[in-house]
Amino acid sequence: MKLATVGAVLSLFVSATAFAQSTSSPALPLPSPASAAEPETLTSGVSPGGTKISGWFLAPTFGTTGFGGRLNYTPGLRGGIYLNKRFAVGLTAQGLASSATTLKENEVRNLGSYGGLFLQYIWHSDQLMHATLESTIGNGRWCAAGTGNTCADKNFLVFEPVANLEINVAKHVRLSSGVGYRFAAAGNGEGPSSRDMSGLVVRTSLIFGTFYR
Repeated sequence: MKLATVGAVLSLFVSATAFAQSTSSPALPLPSPASAAEPETLTSGVSPGGTKISGWFLAPTFGTTGFGGRLNYTPGLRGGIYLNKRFAVGLTAQGLASSATTLKENEVRNLGSYGGLFLQYIWHSDQLMHATLESTIGNGRWCAAGTGNTCADKNFLVFEPVANLEINVAKHVRLSSGVGYRFAAAGNGEGPSSRDMSGLVVRTSLIFGTFYR
């Protein structure tokens, strides 16, 4: 009888101790699905609450290209924003002029321009030297001959991919140089054909901006 009583008391003591420990120790939180590691994707740098602008850029450019059977010079300007360390979007404008270009008060010959939407993808942007792939999608205008405010112009559509090597010169300055190809679709009018408007592009850009905050 005494042995049974002692056993019952010990059982109650152990049960009470275990109950006290379970109530005093907070339960460990269960891992939530959101905290699980997610695979890296092309858009992982974009905030889920909306697009995050991580920087901006403005870049004067200069290049050469074949256009209308001649070597043309293509000064230009582009600008836009960085969505993260890999993607940039903006606008670009390029001029077209050659040794046959005439630009006088009442006479314009062999002069053109094109531009449009600018898209860019950047690899390893934090490294001193890295690669970028860009494209311009838009349209242009070529003036074969004009007097005063009139011109026998010709419109064309443009798709121009370019691969670049980019160097981090300073905190707010980068230098980019690359090679690409302009695909053009010419409209009606006097001037070069689609084939003559298409050609190799070599371009260098000096990029100013705030990069990837």
